[in-house]
Amino acid sequence: MIFGADYYPEQWTSKDWEEDIRIMKDMGLTRVRLAEFSWALVEPKEGNFNFSFWQKILDLVHKHKMDAILGTPTATFPPWLAKKYPDILQVRDGVLRGIGTRRQACFSSSNYRKAVIKVVTKMAQALGKHPAVIGWQVDNEIGHEGSDIDHSDTSLKAFRVWLKNKYKTVQNLNETWGNVFWGVIFNDWNEIPIPGLHVSAGYNPSMIQDFYRFHSDTVVDFVKLQAEILRKHSPGRKLTTNLYPSPFLPVIDMSELFTHLDYVSWDNYPTWGDQAEPFPHPFISAMHQYNRGLKNQSFTVMEQISGFQGHDLLGYLPAPGQIKLWMKQAIVQGSDQIVFFRYRTARYGQEQLCYGILDHDKALTERYFELQKGISEILPHAQDFASEQFPADVAILHDIENSRNFKHQPVSSGLKYNPVPFAQVGYDIEMATWFSGMNILNVNTHFSPISKTDFSKYEVIVLPLYSMIDDKIVQSLKEFVEKGGTLVLGYRAGAKDKNSWMLDSQIPGPFSEMAGVRVRKFEAVSNREVKFRFRVLPGTCSKICEILEPTTAKVWARYTDKNKFYKGKPVITCNKFGKGFVVYIGSSLSPVSLMLLYRRVLRLADIPFRFYGPNVEKTFRKGKTKDYEIYINHSRKMSLAGFKILKPFEVRILPKTKNEA
Repeated sequence: MIFGADYYPEQWTSKDWEEDIRIMKDMGLTRVRLAEFSWALVEPKEGNFNFSFWQKILDLVHKHKMDAILGTPTATFPPWLAKKYPDILQVRDGVLRGIGTRRQACFSSSNYRKAVIKVVTKMAQALGKHPAVIGWQVDNEIGHEGSDIDHSDTSLKAFRVWLKNKYKTVQNLNETWGNVFWGVIFNDWNEIPIPGLHVSAGYNPSMIQDFYRFHSDTVVDFVKLQAEILRKHSPGRKLTTNLYPSPFLPVIDMSELFTHLDYVSWDNYPTWGDQAEPFPHPFISAMHQYNRGLKNQSFTVMEQISGFQGHDLLGYLPAPGQIKLWMKQAIVQGSDQIVFFRYRTARYGQEQLCYGILDHDKALTERYFELQKGISEILPHAQDFASEQFPADVAILHDIENSRNFKHQPVSSGLKYNPVPFAQVGYDIEMATWFSGMNILNVNTHFSPISKTDFSKYEVIVLPLYSMIDDKIVQSLKEFVEKGGTLVLGYRAGAKDKNSWMLDSQIPGPFSEMAGVRVRKFEAVSNREVKFRFRVLPGTCSKICEILEPTTAKVWARYTDKNKFYKGKPVITCNKFGKGFVVYIGSSLSPVSLMLLYRRVLRLADIPFRFYGPNVEKTFRKGKTKDYEIYINHSRKMSLAGFKILKPFEVRILPKTKNEA
């Protein structure tokens, strides 16, 4: 278990450095992340490389028996580079990403890639074998802030090449996209436009889906390029990159991206900007499990909140004890390395309001002592369980193809949520909600990519919004159920193929036999609540309301809303198939309703659960020498967990002898 801090010595004076390192060491930190925004520092003019600054810093780090993760500095670049090669600048929705911000790069630009190869190679050659360097972070929050999509002319040219490589002939592309519709039949690759901003009536869904795939492939290749350079010139050092909330904000296939890296990192900010309250704790746990699930192993939090954060606006101030809780929650959910953002708050620049462990001055803060105490409290236990596998009998499965699909065709406005102009995260919110129902029942649950998950490891698989299907995955799920597994299948399942064509069958398409149900009619109700009932218990649902027609399935719940003509029709069914069961949910259930449904599903699968109220989270971990029951009280008030009384923001770790828990 490692603790560290994101450190920016280039923003301070040489008089600060040794004292900074001492302060961090006294807190219990042994690692720093460095240099991820330092391109202009190491290459102030084209071809004029100078790494002496970082060599000096690494010498100090090593002298004080700490180590470092170096960031490749490609998330922003020097003004001279854009001046000489303007094609490296990205365009998003008609707006040029100019010098002065960050993440301006057009990943399709050959001039940008050549410059990246040079700077990463020189940096790895100069610093990669330094004894203080134990690893690398490739780029920084790659694809964040809308930089996963590029509408520039350079991107368009590369998109056409990608399409030509995929489809070989324009005729094949026309047929695959269904371009006879509206008569958009291309005769030449150069006729194909960018599917960007438009006045009305959008672009072909098949075209948009390919546009997203193209960008994902381009970014994944960009990360692979850097990884190959680093492995050549800095051997033996582990590689990562840092992701960010929410999980499906970009169109990038992160599970594929991380096949080229050694471990997953992400940046954990439960509150940001002018939020009035932090994210609910099940959402934070969902994010941790998403990152853990990308490689099914322990992960790093490369930027763990240590103050409160924002660029232009600030909001919720974490209460005493809360940032310590968030640190411990990350470890409980599978992190074995915590790097706090940031050591000291910047006095200038765009992140003056991103408060770190220390404020703008150098006085030790309450946060410093709170985190110092938290590290000493959890470290003895974390050393035993943090790097071990996170046990779970339940998995919520996500799919990047469906994430992309619901971005441009959400069907219901209830699945369309744009907190900022560049983000459509309706799929994210829905997936997190389905995860939360298990979390609130205190059932250890994985949140994993469907394409890289071994279904046989689980008793229950929950699959929301699996509209765009893969035939091989459908067959694997069928075998999972036949052998005794329980599949919980969400609405809109089995509607499309991978080319974004609607299937010539009724929903749930290829799942119809195993689910024992079909859907001829549905209503998109946005976020308006529709009433239904489980036996005697009332529930509410929204977004999509499918009218289920059971063939072999038994009805578990019916619509009861007097304002709907389908009152009395089924909304949830359960079908015995082989040795297992398929539960089909024809709507988006409210969190309470989802929890009630999961109770029945878990009983069916003989998986124990316990509800301790909305603020208590219980997790089970297996360590090398002991097992652990861990209780977290996310409330600023006392909470009960059975007969246990938990203090505000308490994390109680109860070690058990093996198999006792």
